[in-house]
Amino acid sequence: MRKRRRKMAEFCYQCTQDHFGDGNKNDFQNVSKKSNTDKGLYASVLCEGCGYTQVNHDGMCIHHTTDCLVAENEKSEM
Repeated sequence: MRKRRRKMAEFCYQCTQDHFGDGNKNDFQNVSKKSNTDKGLYASVLCEGCGYTQVNHDGMCIHHTTDCLVAENEKSEM
């Protein structure tokens, strides 16, 4: 049986964009299907930047401006 390679950290679209400049190469892309996103169903993931959150089929954090850790930090800085 082959061992699965584990990564040190995984990032959503927005955090990948912020840290590495290209959100299209995020770790959660294609975790779910577009048909699920169209139905309002999202994958629950642990993003290194956002914390526990939900992402769509493109790996975009759906709570990035409201409820994830990034949003909470931005609110506290105001």
